[in-house]
Amino acid sequence: MKKIIFSLMGSLMWLSGFGQQDSSLWKPELRLGLRSYFMSTSYREDFKDDYAWGQMARLSARTMLPHRFQVTAEYLGFLRILSSNLQALDPRVPNLNRYEVGLFDVNNLDKRVFGKIGNLHLDYLHTNFQARLGRMEVNTPFINAQDGRLSPTFVEGFRWDFQPIPEIAVTHHLIWGVSPRSTGNWFSLGESIGMYPVARDEWGQPSSYFGQTEVDFAHVLDVKIKLEPNASLLLNHTLVQNIYSTYLAQWDKTWGLPNRSLQGITGLQSIVQHGIGDGGNEEIALRYKNPEDYNWILSGRIGLKSKKSLWHINYTKMGGNGRFLSPREWGKDPFYTFIPRERNEGLESVDAVSTYFQHAFPEKSLQVYSYLGFHFLPNPSDAKRNKYALPSYAQANIGLRYTPKKWVEGLNVHLILMSKTALDQTELRPAWVYNKVNLFHVNTILNYTIPWK
Repeated sequence: MKKIIFSLMGSLMWLSGFGQQDSSLWKPELRLGLRSYFMSTSYREDFKDDYAWGQMARLSARTMLPHRFQVTAEYLGFLRILSSNLQALDPRVPNLNRYEVGLFDVNNLDKRVFGKIGNLHLDYLHTNFQARLGRMEVNTPFINAQDGRLSPTFVEGFRWDFQPIPEIAVTHHLIWGVSPRSTGNWFSLGESIGMYPVARDEWGQPSSYFGQTEVDFAHVLDVKIKLEPNASLLLNHTLVQNIYSTYLAQWDKTWGLPNRSLQGITGLQSIVQHGIGDGGNEEIALRYKNPEDYNWILSGRIGLKSKKSLWHINYTKMGGNGRFLSPREWGKDPFYTFIPRERNEGLESVDAVSTYFQHAFPEKSLQVYSYLGFHFLPNPSDAKRNKYALPSYAQANIGLRYTPKKWVEGLNVHLILMSKTALDQTELRPAWVYNKVNLFHVNTILNYTIPWK
């Protein structure tokens, strides 16, 4: 990271010699973002309930530089306002809480106040080519912001975008560092893998890959193609050096219908992943992934949308040999059946069906939405096929977004109510329930953005 900082400083010093007479340059655009987040989890049985309330402030500055360059810098500060005892273990499992700890620094839960650098990058901006060097937000199918806590995940690296023709856009990331959400620092890729719960290895013993994973970089290539009429194709290759290579193809299309107030939507997604190298460590007991793993995934979507409403039903089928893995520290699942607050990573096979409905009330600046999903997974006692011992489950989310436009500009309120239930309630072990199923989860999020120019 020191090399990145010195490179940015050197570039700025060089650029400062130019354009000093241009009044349009070196005028920073400032932005202050505030997020207040309350979260609670309760169980039907006698497990440890938890709650937490955290606050984040995000101050960013951006300014244009000579020769089509731009620089962005920001700092994020975090405060734990109140919480239950998040360092206490559930007496029946015993494990730490999963959800509420994510509002703070999971590596230093005793810290009440902490902060970190977020975006810090130098950009080159041209009509059909852009480049970025430094620390940045990211949004790719497998490495993404997963912005469901106080701050998103950031990565450190080099990114370029090229659009040779209007119908084709190419984006490439070369990543060598990361600051996962729910952490207060920056890490190499290998250091970051295992900061979230490591669960079990293939033989049912506690995984030992945290701090032992060897990976130098991740390469992500995205090609987005606009197809006619009203269709798009996304091709993605995500390679994590020494661990795995993943390929994704996703086709989405909007269809005209006889009822012109409605449109049909369809989507088809295919994913293939295989291990490479030594899976993160040449010692089998310390590796993150079995290099002989091979997985395939098919996911589909069909639905309807209008000016105010959206509905779709989705299906995902996962198969292969070994576990499909993608570090949870780096992003959420891209599957059509994904529902916030749970993932289907760490499994050998999945059959999942979900549905989503949202409706907007523009006159009231209000949107309501709901998810419902059923996820059929391998037996949680089978460590080789089910890393996190997650039983088959049903999940329902109800959400509300409110964005007042008249009395408070820049405010956004988001409420999420979530319930998860094991589909088979017989012979459930405590470790299969705590942090996983038979729970009720509440999120209240207030976002407030203040721009200055």
